[in-house]
Amino acid sequence: MPKILDPDGTLAAQLLESARLAALHTSGLLDTDPEESFDDITALVTRLCEVPIALVSLVDTDRQWFKSVQGLACRETAREGSMCTYTIRQTIPLVVPDLMADERFNRSQFVVGKPHLRAYAGVPLRDLNGFCFGALCAVDLVPRPFSAEQIETLRMLAKQVEAQIALRQRMQQVQQLVENTEALTKDLLSSNDRFCAFMDHSPIVAFIKDADGRMRFYNRRLAALYGVTSKEWLNKTDHEIWPAHLADEYRATDLAVLNGNHAVEQEERSPGPRGEYIYWKSYKFPFTDAHGERFLAGIAIDVTRERLYEGELERKKEELTAATIELGKLSITDTLTGLPNRRCFDQWLEQCVSYAARSRRPLSLIMLDIDHFKTINDTKGHIFGDEVLREFGMVLPRLFSASDHISRYGGEEFAILLPDTSPENALMLATRICKAIPMLEGALHGVTISVGVARWQVGMTSSTLLAVADAGLYEAKRNGRNQAAFSSVQRSYASEEALRSAVPPTRCIQ
Repeated sequence: MPKILDPDGTLAAQLLESARLAALHTSGLLDTDPEESFDDITALVTRLCEVPIALVSLVDTDRQWFKSVQGLACRETAREGSMCTYTIRQTIPLVVPDLMADERFNRSQFVVGKPHLRAYAGVPLRDLNGFCFGALCAVDLVPRPFSAEQIETLRMLAKQVEAQIALRQRMQQVQQLVENTEALTKDLLSSNDRFCAFMDHSPIVAFIKDADGRMRFYNRRLAALYGVTSKEWLNKTDHEIWPAHLADEYRATDLAVLNGNHAVEQEERSPGPRGEYIYWKSYKFPFTDAHGERFLAGIAIDVTRERLYEGELERKKEELTAATIELGKLSITDTLTGLPNRRCFDQWLEQCVSYAARSRRPLSLIMLDIDHFKTINDTKGHIFGDEVLREFGMVLPRLFSASDHISRYGGEEFAILLPDTSPENALMLATRICKAIPMLEGALHGVTISVGVARWQVGMTSSTLLAVADAGLYEAKRNGRNQAAFSSVQRSYASEEALRSAVPPTRCIQ
């Protein structure tokens, strides 16, 4: 007997471990190719539990082999020192926020050495017979707690892994039954009573049709499922039993099996007794009896539950994708005005400056500030101040072209990037806006703005261009507000260092 790594070391524990290993080795899971159904689940674990590493780990005699792995380059590691060895001995999740602080793991080769694991959460994975094959685990490289919601999510996803394992075990059972059935068919057909008894006590659906597609036998389980007698469907074709579109599908498959002279495995569906669809994993194969007559035999197992699990997983993936897209939008959008925020502006600024440097196309920048905004808040209240900002956020896009980049820079300040726009046109546009804003109805009526205009010059960085526009805004404020200014600093621009000495050290006043 090979050495079994089990911390208990008791005879009972070793016997149980031997049985567990035997079940794992006969499951057909070890050393198989990656499968999307497992990889989708570990990908969800990394996102929902916010970890870099997620595994479907199967614990073998002296190794742990990964049916699915995210975040590691290897498919297996030594079992000794692994967290999953402890997880499979539990009925509840194993959660270790800091592996270095846990005496069981602080000397593990995976903690003190590469990949330097620091936090672990694992849920045991059991087969149809209750043997624990391994764990679905989330692993981080820094100490951290796992929330109750994350652990519950891990539990739910572990159930879907178990459903995949159970499906493979059922497939093995059916395949074994298929092989046994094929070997016994000739003998059983010569003894009809024994054959019927065998099929009627089988946990699967079974039937036999002749070459013309007429039902010659169906077992008790199929009859009970649809509430018919043991003779009601005999000598009837699929078109006399099922809806026309399904009958056409079944007959086409049957003919392919009969003409191909080999077994066919596929998934089919049929209407259930309550109107719902039942999904089947079916196996059909042809045979010839002692009199030379051709028949088609079929057996099927109900896989509706597994299909529902897959549908639920797909729905969760779609929800996660939608949430990720929405989160991405929120991260670059100002919630009050609906305009792009400072983070988005910084990205645009780098891109526009880079393009201008390559193409030598003109680029202008407008920095715009609402005058006396603090006074508006102090006298009319912050609710009115927010309404001013909201209306401003709605008006600005109507004053610029679709190719211009408008954003709320911060507070009452707004920034507009104008690609392919000369500074003269930018200043003219800024002046028109200064005159137009106070004339508007609503919260903006009577509100004035100050505007600084800057143009990109060869050698300017994005921070330099921003500082020049800021200097123009400062000059507009200093010269009485309610105007647009093209900074004098721009005209004497020599270097960013010279610019910093010319620009006042503080932000623009109200």
